[in-house]
Amino acid sequence: MRVIAGKYRGRRLTGPQGLEIRPTGDRLKESLFNILAPVLPGAVVLDAFGGTGAIGIEALSRGAREVVFIEKSPAGCRLIRRNLDGCGVTTGYRILQQDIFTALRFLARQGFRADILYFDPPYAWDPYGDLLGLAFGRGLAREAASVIVEHRRRTPPPESGEGFARTRLVRQGDHCLSFYAAAAPPAPALP
Repeated sequence: MRVIAGKYRGRRLTGPQGLEIRPTGDRLKESLFNILAPVLPGAVVLDAFGGTGAIGIEALSRGAREVVFIEKSPAGCRLIRRNLDGCGVTTGYRILQQDIFTALRFLARQGFRADILYFDPPYAWDPYGDLLGLAFGRGLAREAASVIVEHRRRTPPPESGEGFARTRLVRQGDHCLSFYAAAAPPAPALP
């Protein structure tokens, strides 16, 4: 694993050894950041289910203003810190060691709003709709935010739900990225 581009380009990241963490592959990560390139400079990014921190570190390397990592596992948080330290990143980030729903509610109470929200839950995970509903329903996603979920082809998140709709699907082998945006409220019924 490595940082692909930007300020920390070429820096090696420590991978998970014996941890139940599945890092995003370099090819899929490169596709993701090619799509996000126009909106990344100066962006506020949420890297949820942070694992190794590779997505958030890549975002910082390419000019993101701030990254908030959410990782429940103490070992995962240590790995994120180790990779940030290894790249020489000293500012522009926070790490929350919390369950995803607790962390998102905490951030919403703080008034946190992100330009890019990246969710990479375990592939066997199921409550995608609840997660997306919370991200959009609590105002965590700015008006034109990019909200992305990494998942397996066989276990996709919903195409839409209350307040959100999928706008793009990127497939690479068995791995997929679903992009979401806020859905327009339904038009009022005509009399």
